[in-house]
This record gives sequence, C-alpha cells and structure tokens, in this order.
Amino acid sequence: MQLLFNLLDMIFEGVSILFALRMLFQFCRIDFYNPISQSLAKFTNPIITPLQNIFPTVKRVNTATLFVIFLIGALKVFLIFLLNQSLNTEDYIACLIVGALHIISICGKTLLYLLFIGAISSWFAQGRNSWQYILYQLTEPFLKPIRRILPTLGVIDFSPMVLAFILIGINNILADYLGLYWYLA
Repeated sequence: MQLLFNLLDMIFEGVSILFALRMLFQFCRIDFYNPISQSLAKFTNPIITPLQNIFPTVKRVNTATLFVIFLIGALKVFLIFLLNQSLNTEDYIACLIVGALHIISICGKTLLYLLFIGAISSWFAQGRNSWQYILYQLTEPFLKPIRRILPTLGVIDFSPMVLAFILIGINNILADYLGLYWYLA
C-alpha cells in the first residue's frame, strides 16, 4: 500500500511541477516561441485555457495555474484518504488546507530544482543553449535581490546557494509548525 501512496505522490508532484513551471514561465516572461515553452504550453493549455476566463492573470501571476496546483494537491490527499477508507468531514477540510499548502510546497520545490539543475549544468556547459538560458531567466528574478546584498567573490556566485538555504529553511520551519499537513502537501 505504501508503494501505491509513493507512486501517487510522485505522479501528482510531477504534474504539479509542470503547472508551476507554466506559471513561472509567464511570471518571468520566457520567450513563448522557445521549443521548451511551446511543449509546456501544449501540455497545459487544455486545462489552463478554459480556466483563464474564470481566474485572470494578476500582476504576471497566472491564477488559473495556481488553482490547478491547488486542485492537484487537494485531489492527491482526497485519494490518499479514500484509499485508507477513512473519509470523514474533517478530511474534506484537510484536503482544502493541504491543497493551499501544496501551492507553496510545489513552487518552492520547483525553484529549488531549477537552482540545482542550473548549478550542475553550469559545471559541464561549454556554451549557452536555449534550456540554460531559460534556467537563467527563471532563477534570475529570485537571485537578483540576494546578489544586491551578497556580492560575487571573483568568479564564484554564492547567491544560488543562499537561496537554496533559504528555501530549505522555510521548508523546515513549515514542516515543524504544520506537521502532517505540510508532509501531505
């Protein structure tokens, strides 16, 4: 049964990350004609396009994608409770709470994954290509405030490491205070 829960969690998290990337692509104004942007848009448009009439974009944040991420998180927990056969009134409220926390969790995980992929790819890259430029565009709005405070030391840029520590620290604090709700998100 635990294997089924882990598989369910992995599938829901992967789909949520794709929608979080869609939101980040719009927030960071990634070139829509890039092949990676086109592929992501083709995958997410059937769900996002009808919802954009209900949930408009607010200050470059696509609220339709946030709503889909919320639904994915709530549905994941609902299915876990359903498989455990322990669905009662409090569990419906827990699904809503976890759905809201799922937005925060997935956005933080997505940014952390982007930082790690960008850092590792910088070790092996010989030149700039389209996906490295997209990684730069996605992480730069979050790294720029840290770079203003913490200057680079020669060719070493510590801002991705500082942002990763901040994200991990926020994750640990939320896990301490929210316990099971954060674990399910």
